Amino acid sequence: MSDTAPTQFITIDEQGAIFLDPEAPALTDIQQIEEIQTNLKLKDNYALVTEFNDQEYLVESFDHPLQIIAVELKDHKIYLQSRQNNLFLAQNSKWSVDEWDRFNGLTTSGAPFVLTDKAQDQIFKLADSYDDEGFVAKGEYIATPPYFIDTPVIEQAKFWSDIYQTQENPHWNLAEPAEALKDMMQRLKLPKSRILVLGCGEGHDAALFAKAGHVVTAVDFSKEAIARGKEKYADIEKLHFHEMDIFHIPQEWNHSFDVVVEHTCFCAIPPDKRTELVKIWRRMLHEEGQLLSVFFTMEKRSGPPFGATEWEIRKRLQDYFQFLFWGRWRQSIERRQGCELFVLAKKKK
Repeated sequence: MSDTAPTQFITIDEQGAIFLDPEAPALTDIQQIEEIQTNLKLKDNYALVTEFNDQEYLVESFDHPLQIIAVELKDHKIYLQSRQNNLFLAQNSKWSVDEWDRFNGLTTSGAPFVLTDKAQDQIFKLADSYDDEGFVAKGEYIATPPYFIDTPVIEQAKFWSDIYQTQENPHWNLAEPAEALKDMMQRLKLPKSRILVLGCGEGHDAALFAKAGHVVTAVDFSKEAIARGKEKYADIEKLHFHEMDIFHIPQEWNHSFDVVVEHTCFCAIPPDKRTELVKIWRRMLHEEGQLLSVFFTMEKRSGPPFGATEWEIRKRLQDYFQFLFWGRWRQSIERRQGCELFVLAKKKK
């Protein structure tokens, strides 16, 4: 198989249906589906891929790609049945539970899965016993820790400033605005707006909008990042940097912005604070305000950056925003290809 990044895509919806073309019906050929599901795996950059007809495809999966409808416990092994009736074996050491109490894991072939309600009920019925931290399957204890691995150090400004001080170009820093934002800004043709960028880093995305004539407020709690941004973009009059914890934004900023831009902030904070961040976005926007966002959709439990599924992103946003556009970005730089989701949403009243 070639080492070059694949340019062909396969889409999997939240019910596990597989599409070679999003505009065409889902695949129904049993052998094709089995080949695609059996070859699912995560790459080193956490992009999801599969091999089909001797070619590698990037997989855009709305939720974890294998939807498990039935389980069987036998000989210290947990067998899984997908919606398409393909059988897999779970890695007993890779189970976890998400914020919505759904069991997740990896198959022995490295494919991510999530249990449906029906399959999860079977686990509880078949298990020897269970508690808040796992279950016993035929005498073997299967731990189900939280899906995201806690990393408390990232809540400290020093953690981020130390990285900026020791690395000329941190791995998240593109040294320029995100391609998805550059493309969408041209398509959307925003009227002159008051824009807020949280977790702005050196301010490349913020500078993009300020250069286009918008009045931009850029916030980061890394002193070093803000210093770099002020130095790089000192000539942009409409760009204003603030060193501040995004979770302590002053109340007087409420309802002050037309647009909130999200890119690499949602993935960098502790995942248990994501819903709080969504509420802050909504609080910052006036009644007609919009969220312009690029999310990382990848199966990555540790961070930063922490991954997310489209299912999770929708779950967190749907009570606060009305979706205007939702789609994968397919012109990413190579290390992010297959992992970026563009969402434009309007604040709900």
